[in-house]
Amino acid sequence: MRLEHGALRRLLIGGFAAGSMAAATLTGGISQASAATSAASSPAAAPANPGATITVSAPVSADVQKAINTKHISRDAAMKAYWTPARMRAAIPLDDAAKGAAAPRARTNALTGALHKVAPSAGTAKPRKAATRQRTGTASTAAAVTASPTVGKVFFRDATDGLNYVCSAGTVNSNSKRLISTAGHCVHHGSGGTWHQNWTFVPYYDHGNRPYGTWSAYRLVTFNGWANSSDLNYDVGFVKANDLSGVHIVNRVGGNGIQTGQSTSRAMTIIGYPAEAPYPGDWQYYCQGTTYASGSRIAMACPLTRGVSGGPWLFGYSNSTLLGYINGTSSTTNNGRTTLWSPYFSNDVWNLYNYADGV
Repeated sequence: MRLEHGALRRLLIGGFAAGSMAAATLTGGISQASAATSAASSPAAAPANPGATITVSAPVSADVQKAINTKHISRDAAMKAYWTPARMRAAIPLDDAAKGAAAPRARTNALTGALHKVAPSAGTAKPRKAATRQRTGTASTAAAVTASPTVGKVFFRDATDGLNYVCSAGTVNSNSKRLISTAGHCVHHGSGGTWHQNWTFVPYYDHGNRPYGTWSAYRLVTFNGWANSSDLNYDVGFVKANDLSGVHIVNRVGGNGIQTGQSTSRAMTIIGYPAEAPYPGDWQYYCQGTTYASGSRIAMACPLTRGVSGGPWLFGYSNSTLLGYINGTSSTTNNGRTTLWSPYFSNDVWNLYNYADGV
């Protein structure tokens, strides 16, 4: 997450990592092109349209690929073997993300768009009663918020330095029942970089416990505007998850709805896994408040720190259903850790969501 409003340096809350597989560049926002799978190639050349979609078959690191090839195990088994409890505990939010990041560019009609909505969908997950109360991340809310099995912790490997990093994410309902919503910088390094490796999602991560399993990525999807220009207006990503034991992730844990083209001033609940002091990164934290227009993006008062990147901004979140409508994703913070920013969910995001669901 980056620092805003004249800060002297910029930081990402989730972290950057480099992948090794080529991405298909999809012009005009939507295309039927498929991703290349050569581990040695670089991302495809960028089109002019920042709202164009790029995607890749989720890359894995060399050691994971070797385990798949030599031990003749499945991708899921290899990923589970890589993400040991010790590796998950040691994964960190990246400390400095000034590399290639750009301030949000001015956009015409940036905070308007066609109204689109998909309803939430319940899953079979029944969270344990003993671990349902989140600790508050803001003093402005009186009521406690109940933790959701749709929100989880993201783990990925940085191919450049070989270290493991963390973000947050939330499942979203769709026709495929396989989508996860996160930030663009949680799937791709941005300008000058490439895709993250060993991308894994643990819904309802609870002090090291994984009550609903460890879900590996099938496809990573983001905007050209993020991947090739690090434009914060396009810091949005979707991941299509592999099934676990033949079950789609949304059917297991539920999926939030999604809305685009909505008002910039809405009551929201932000949920995620901040992993920078004073937050330990082992459980869900939240903020509640009202968003407002901030340049070409939206913002809300919230002190959550790095690691919450990619966590969903939920409209109408219910403590009964543990579901809401995703209207944003944690992208950047300021120097004092008092405010979070999200790209505005425009028609471009609607197109990105629909493309991700179809790949």
